[in-house]
Amino acid sequence: MKPVFFAVLFLSFPISLAADPFQDLLKQDFSKSQSLLIQNAVFQKIGRRANEKEVLQIAKNLIPWAVLEGLSPETVADLILKMDTARKFGFSFEESEDAIPVSAKREIPEKDFPYIVLYLKETSQARISEEVRNRFLDTALERNWSGFSVLAAGRALAAGKLVDFPQNRLATRILNRFSPKGPKEPWSRWESDFKSVLDGKLEGTSYILLSNLKKLHSQTEKGEGGSLSKARSVENSLNEVGQIVIGDRPKFEPISEPPLVPNLPEPNEPVPPHSEEKEDWHVLSASTLKKVAGEWVGTPYKWGSSAKTGTDCSGFTYRALTDGRIGVPERLVSRASSAQSKLGVSVEHDEMRAGDLIFFSASPSQSKVTHVGLVLSPKEFVHASSTRGVIFDHVDSKWWLERFVLSRRLFSKVVE
Repeated sequence: MKPVFFAVLFLSFPISLAADPFQDLLKQDFSKSQSLLIQNAVFQKIGRRANEKEVLQIAKNLIPWAVLEGLSPETVADLILKMDTARKFGFSFEESEDAIPVSAKREIPEKDFPYIVLYLKETSQARISEEVRNRFLDTALERNWSGFSVLAAGRALAAGKLVDFPQNRLATRILNRFSPKGPKEPWSRWESDFKSVLDGKLEGTSYILLSNLKKLHSQTEKGEGGSLSKARSVENSLNEVGQIVIGDRPKFEPISEPPLVPNLPEPNEPVPPHSEEKEDWHVLSASTLKKVAGEWVGTPYKWGSSAKTGTDCSGFTYRALTDGRIGVPERLVSRASSAQSKLGVSVEHDEMRAGDLIFFSASPSQSKVTHVGLVLSPKEFVHASSTRGVIFDHVDSKWWLERFVLSRRLFSKVVE
């Protein structure tokens, strides 16, 4: 990938930025039309605020994301504004950036963006399955849910964990029962629905989450700014939820709704017997891997999905590795890139071979994984690109080298 458009954004700023760390990007050869598009989009949305220190820092941090996500000039300008709004609500760039991939693909009102950031932050603290929380968010936004409704849903998922409800099925129930209208609904409706999706089984921490949600509802309804700062008071409660290890599944299924994410095992759910697994999966055929990966080339990018109709980066690596011809047992592989980065053993960049997972970061915190691909050879890898879908790419291209975080090895032996 090449940053062929975003850097021109800074050409519309004062000349004093000539000594900026982006000077290498500014030397790129941009077309006049690209420059005009970006300049117009930025100033139409931000105006003279484009010169503010905080806005410039956000723009600086967005450059790698803009390249990785292939953002249009309009989307770049829109995200700068939304990230600045989240900053005013007390969120750091590192906290807000998890909302960039979904925001880059969907129209999210500026007022809802901080709620989406908080939803992702809180479900991460509560250790809600990344596959469930992402699919839920994508589905909710597709149905035009308000930010408050999304946040309430995240808290219901956390409360469900306290009473050992299966997250994947609970997510479906919440989608069916919660209102998408947010604070436009009276609090009595929200309180009733929150308790209803949990069958009235609320633990002490659940009441803390619900009580705090009531305060946010009241302040949001009144249009009071900065109300999300009060949400920080439940961080300890969410961290406690995150420490909970789901016990054995009860013999009866407490929730009859179908799973939101198909074929996703719940914690401690029985796994298929080992006889159904490929016994020699530790030995990888490089040619077979390339054939499997090639069948995915051209699949469009879809955040939170892992199908040939649309997939994100970790969804693709999950599907490729667990393909029957490759044979990595599904029970060993998560669909989440953060979990995939803990698989197998670590290997150096110059030691990579077919079958290794390769991880990158677009974050200012370069230790934070934001993208994953699958190595096909020491020179080539395959990944789901936000703009081009599943493609083959070069391991040693300058941009990828600069954003490389780590690589992990699952296979003990590779043959042709």
